[in-house]
Amino acid sequence: MNILLNVLRTIGVLLSLFLLYIFIVPMTVRVVNVGNIAGVVFAVWLFCLSFKPLQSLISRVMHQNGFLTFLYRAVNAGFAAFAVYGIIITCVMLLACHSQPAQNSTVVVLGAQVRPEGVPSLILRGRINAAEDYLKANPGAKAVLAGGKGFDEPMSEAKCMYDVMVADGISPDRLYIEDKSTNTTENFRYTRAVLEENNLGDDITVTTDGFHMLRAMLIVKQQGYTGRVGAICAETRLEFLPTYVVREWFALPFQLVRPGR
Repeated sequence: MNILLNVLRTIGVLLSLFLLYIFIVPMTVRVVNVGNIAGVVFAVWLFCLSFKPLQSLISRVMHQNGFLTFLYRAVNAGFAAFAVYGIIITCVMLLACHSQPAQNSTVVVLGAQVRPEGVPSLILRGRINAAEDYLKANPGAKAVLAGGKGFDEPMSEAKCMYDVMVADGISPDRLYIEDKSTNTTENFRYTRAVLEENNLGDDITVTTDGFHMLRAMLIVKQQGYTGRVGAICAETRLEFLPTYVVREWFALPFQLVRPGR
């Protein structure tokens, strides 16, 4: 039993150090959000729980009185519940990515950061690439490029996508711009008007990163779309993926509670 416990502690220490690394790496390029902050906190907790000398010290301190004992157990239970919740949500996120798109449906490309020099960020470039692949494979398909201009962006995200896709050989008459939105909910709200005004049909294919797809699909349902909804996931750099996945763990409940935001 002691051997098994020691093995589990060793695995916990190694896993916590690995998690600490993958959540800190994005911070070195100024990608800081609730995802990697929560990831770092979780990794530190796992290390404290797994590294025996530290765990023994914390346990002795926290068992000095009834309140501290209760707090210690509550914190441990909270972190364990958070881990279970995260595993379940991640599995559902993976399922959302496998919604097959209909042929020649309208692609809705969700915007992302435009760099100060007017070029797409890596995330936005990935979404552009994914949409272009679908449009080339489906000559009858058109696309709505959704995304307004942030305070730190030189142009709207939709205009940036349009310029890049036209330069890549996509015909301008296949592209529609929605440049008023400031978040994903508004992306779909204003896109719906574009679809109706231009008789683009009810079937859409959502193009975004895999970590974002589940929330995007949820918003589509909340906005009352009635057609078939497919998914095309852009490639996400692996070093950023854990941070954005954990961020979505927090964003999804907020979307359920406040669907209009």
